[in-house]
Amino acid sequence: MRFFIAMFSHETNTFSTIPTDQRQFEARDLRYGGEILEAYRGTGTCLGGMIDAAAARGVTLVPGLAAAASPAGRVTADFYRRTTQRLLEDLKSAGSLDGILLDLHGAMVPESTEDGEGDLLRAVREAVGPTVPIAVTLDFHANVTESMVRHATLLHGYKTYPHVDMDARGREATERLLDVAAGRIRQTVAWRQPPLLPPIAGQLTARGPMRRLYDLAGEMEKDPTVVSISVFAGFPLADIKDAGLSIYIATDGDQHLADELADRLAATAWEHRREFLHTAVPVGEAVARALAADGRPVILADIADNTGGGAGGDTTEILRELLHAGARQATVACIWDAEAVQACVKAGVGATVTVRVGGKVDPSHGAPIEVTGRVRTLSDGRYLHKGPMCRGLEGRLGPTAVLDVNDLKIILISLRWQTLDPEMLRVVGIDPTAEKILVLKSSVHYRAAFEPLAHTIIEVDAPGLSSSNLARFTFKHVRRPIYPLDEL
Repeated sequence: MRFFIAMFSHETNTFSTIPTDQRQFEARDLRYGGEILEAYRGTGTCLGGMIDAAAARGVTLVPGLAAAASPAGRVTADFYRRTTQRLLEDLKSAGSLDGILLDLHGAMVPESTEDGEGDLLRAVREAVGPTVPIAVTLDFHANVTESMVRHATLLHGYKTYPHVDMDARGREATERLLDVAAGRIRQTVAWRQPPLLPPIAGQLTARGPMRRLYDLAGEMEKDPTVVSISVFAGFPLADIKDAGLSIYIATDGDQHLADELADRLAATAWEHRREFLHTAVPVGEAVARALAADGRPVILADIADNTGGGAGGDTTEILRELLHAGARQATVACIWDAEAVQACVKAGVGATVTVRVGGKVDPSHGAPIEVTGRVRTLSDGRYLHKGPMCRGLEGRLGPTAVLDVNDLKIILISLRWQTLDPEMLRVVGIDPTAEKILVLKSSVHYRAAFEPLAHTIIEVDAPGLSSSNLARFTFKHVRRPIYPLDEL
């Protein structure tokens, strides 16, 4: 069999003022043709799982493009149009196909539409006609729309947050696409969208309501008639009509069963809606607790300044408090500030410099801090993800500097990326287990690799555009009423 394969992925925070243009995709991933297979084969990603499963089953893959950017503001209309057109042209020139594999996100919001994936899938469906099956992997945070459900044959969402099952979902999508293409299953689908907008930090799957929902889904999937179940927590910071939690169930020819199971999961999510609410520790109290702890490392999770949720990655309030408290044996990872990096590069390793750090994206989330320190390390910011997330994939932080302010190390990066892998510290010569305090700009993903290393984790209520306090944001487009914006 011959399957077309492509990726177009972005998680859009519509409250962000950083436009997601071609440069943002080039900084993360923009590849074409056979380069995709070489770059992703054997990696812990959806594309990696698709490629490996196809090889195992003797499927010929026809690669299109792979485009991904770090979460930020809306995808520019021009880039979205050109990339969609390129994907469709690749599809047209692919020849006869038995199926299509697409790795999408589910929360991409271009300037031209609310529903980036729905519009893309509509165009793909029009291009290939009604009979060619389309299997799609979607992020756990996908805001699923009617158009996505209607134009795709099957949707497969991640089942974990942190996302440590991406390759498994890629393999699953490939296997089920083979089943559909060979006529072994006849998919029947149910989709439910309860009025829930879960805050990001309340979505982790190790415990709480999402664990409850996926335990229930796991029991349901023991029925051989069930093809797949996805519970999408949704991405609340994309202010669009369809933002929020949704349930997607595919069965083999049994619409009644699909509807029954979807209704049961939706009712369970609604029953436990208050468990999604999340509170964090004020900055001053969090730093005091970290300094008083008797083990190491203590992680201060800067959950509201997570670039993986579209935040700027340069808020300064936790750093300011650490400096005020005279913290030592501490590392802040990582602050996005290419200007400060260049000042360090110009000075050179070992030099003492005075620079304004952070606070340059959105002044309402903290002003720059002037610090004087020694340039401890300079790096090109390239490393290899060792997992569990993104295993085997190259990471790029751009030119990177470590500024040492009396043993408080500030990792400064030029390309926005969430601190989710200890290799981001090790590549600049910092052993995360030797530090007393680690400030990690991440909401949940850091837990996959850092939680096993941590003595204590403290989630900090600092400012930022990935805050789980949804009351900080002015929503204009999401469907209302919806919990917790409205008490229902």
